[in-house]
Amino acid sequence: MTTTSSAPTDVRPAAPGVVLPRRRHPLVLLAVSSLLALLALLGTLALQPPPAKGTDAPQGEFSAARAAEYLTEFARKPHPLGTAEHTRVREYLARTARELGAEVVVQSGEVVQPDMGSPFPSATVHNVIARLPGENGQDGQDGRDGQGDAGGALLLVAHYDSVPNGPGASDDGAAVAAMLETLRALKASGGVRNDVVFLFSDGEELGALGAEFFTRKHGLDEFGAVLNWEARGSGGPVMLFETGEGNLPLIDLFAEANPRPVANSLAYEVYKRLPNDSDFTVFRKEGVAGLNSAFIEGFHDYHSRSDTVEQLDRDSMQHHGEAMVGMVRALDGADAEQLRGENGVYFDLFARVLVRYPVSWALPLAGVTLTVLAGLLVWGARRSALRPLRVVAAAGTALGTLVAAGAVVHGLWTLALLLAPDLATLPLAEPYNRSWFVAAFGAIVGGVLLTAAKVLRRLRPAETTGGVLLFAGLLLAVLTLLLPGAGYLLQWPLLAALPSLWWICRTEGRAKGETAAGTREMWAGALLWSAGPAVAVVLFVPLTGSLLTALGIPLASVSMVFVTAGLVSALPLLVRLPATGLSAVVAAGVALALLGTGVVRHGFSAERPRPDSLLYVRDDVKARTLWFSGDPAPDAWTRRALGDDPERAAVNDYFPPRGDEPAMVAKAPALDVPLPEVTVLDDTTRGGTRTVRFRAESQRPAWRIQVRLPQKPLTACTVAGTRLDRAAMKEQTGGANDVVFHHYGARGFDVSCEVPAGTRLRVDVADYTIGLTPQVRDLVGPRPRDTVPVAFGFLPEDSVIARAAEEI
Repeated sequence: MTTTSSAPTDVRPAAPGVVLPRRRHPLVLLAVSSLLALLALLGTLALQPPPAKGTDAPQGEFSAARAAEYLTEFARKPHPLGTAEHTRVREYLARTARELGAEVVVQSGEVVQPDMGSPFPSATVHNVIARLPGENGQDGQDGRDGQGDAGGALLLVAHYDSVPNGPGASDDGAAVAAMLETLRALKASGGVRNDVVFLFSDGEELGALGAEFFTRKHGLDEFGAVLNWEARGSGGPVMLFETGEGNLPLIDLFAEANPRPVANSLAYEVYKRLPNDSDFTVFRKEGVAGLNSAFIEGFHDYHSRSDTVEQLDRDSMQHHGEAMVGMVRALDGADAEQLRGENGVYFDLFARVLVRYPVSWALPLAGVTLTVLAGLLVWGARRSALRPLRVVAAAGTALGTLVAAGAVVHGLWTLALLLAPDLATLPLAEPYNRSWFVAAFGAIVGGVLLTAAKVLRRLRPAETTGGVLLFAGLLLAVLTLLLPGAGYLLQWPLLAALPSLWWICRTEGRAKGETAAGTREMWAGALLWSAGPAVAVVLFVPLTGSLLTALGIPLASVSMVFVTAGLVSALPLLVRLPATGLSAVVAAGVALALLGTGVVRHGFSAERPRPDSLLYVRDDVKARTLWFSGDPAPDAWTRRALGDDPERAAVNDYFPPRGDEPAMVAKAPALDVPLPEVTVLDDTTRGGTRTVRFRAESQRPAWRIQVRLPQKPLTACTVAGTRLDRAAMKEQTGGANDVVFHHYGARGFDVSCEVPAGTRLRVDVADYTIGLTPQVRDLVGPRPRDTVPVAFGFLPEDSVIARAAEEI
């Protein structure tokens, strides 16, 4: 069917108070559009951290400038666990905390992380525990003796270890420095009533090892709540993204204590379903009440060489500190029994007000809202203001708009990768000049919405409004049942929009010849109609920016589907705009132009270096030496070793997390790299079980040792005093054929395995250096200034690997 854009097919007078005839009320359209644009702008600008305070700030207040003085002292160089710099940082933290008035103990011991999958990480960790005694404080320095009233203390946590290739100024140096400054400010302002324990945890980057050890040795019974502080970037507002169960009482205190609360229960619902882990994961599994907060902007500084003091946004550190000091003071003296309740639904408005209510309200609220919506739709149909099938068609169009938005954004990104394939070399393929791509995606989503508006022109205004609200109601029902903490995103815009449906059905259903609404009624209708879209803009726009940052540009299609779910509420307004078809074409052209600009301006330089990696392997098991790299293609530096067209092969023998995904490999010159050794320490057989204890040891200064064992004969393995039985190993390895252990920061470690009597055990052992050794580096020369080692944890990092195997 061919349609025109001049008028709806139905000749019934449109509702001048709500859905405005095209070209008849441009002032009202402009006013509503300006209101929505202003709210979007305010929502975006509000997500700025508070300005950093200088050293002249009152002594009882947090000062980012004072915190930066601590940070500059310990975030000079990379300080991963087990290195000399790591020891220096630990000693500095212990000494400084003592000078600030805390009782300090260094808690050391060997630990393995059994609950975060294979490879199972282990290490000897050194937690720095600084206790600020309160008036009602506990007397035990190690937290095991003389704890006083259970649940009276508060635990603040930040990890002080860094990744091997970056100084960790943001991750997690900013939080560590903020904790020191918080300790100083609390002491200067008269102290606290109950003990506050500052845990500078070790080994978080390797699998929350310090938190695991602290939980086992110290326990959590004395703490009413745990506050963990993190970073996944170098700036931006500090966001509360994870909580323990029964979070509403803590959320109430968070709202009262934080002058700029940035939090929403959607993040809580999503994060707890993701495989991401931090120190807080350990505490949350123990059932403790707590909050986990981080800033996430500046992604290219995360786990990289550029995570420096200079790159860190001091305003973000100020936000860290103000939240810390505020939460400590709010929780100080609180009854631990009252810090647990039911879960809450919560969201911030302009990062100034935190709305919250019990999650048990979500279903009744949705039920009432959907009942009123259904009643209005039935009432509108009886007044002949809308036709049910046309309402369903409008709801289908709204759904199609979401699908189309996701598809076209995904298509644009695919096109960008075809035009600039070296984008794939960046961590998560996140462009340096991301703003061009974000603008392109926004423009194309605008084009999709305008196209949907053109399709909806054939319907009556009441049918368009009813269909959009019906679609929102269906989404609300799904979210409330599956993700109750996320339902607020549709609950409140839909509830705010219901009066507009009543209004438009009322005016649409007027009898012919009845006098049309006057100017006052027209503006009243416009106000009613704009309420729903206005609430949607306030809720969706800031959250979409956070999603784009958290998920990254490659997953922008997900973020844009999300924002489109909010923007479809504006379709009844867009229907009334002139020339929506032409506008959609223009929007598509603008999107392509912005994307092209982003591609053209993409490139690598000393300021925006290309990440790359190169690993040298001496493999005694396969009697070969080789180079390999997880990069998508060779660059000027790696080409010196890999050549122009290296073959592709699996490297999971050396990098198990990669699985069967191929990497670039090439033959390498044979070098005299010492091989790791396996030494049997004890071998006994009792009944039908043989227990063999062995030591895997590097013969050079390696940082990581890997032991791979065939899973089939294993009954159990014990590492760092923790026994993993067959069921646990099978669960954590996902049914893989092998069990892999990684030990960090030491020349060797012990493993004890139980196998059937008479069974020989094949031990595959490899060791890894941090970076290339001078001997290997001489083969390829220095890395060019426009390249940088890959960020830790995304791809195999530069290393010299030696591998051997032995049957014992």
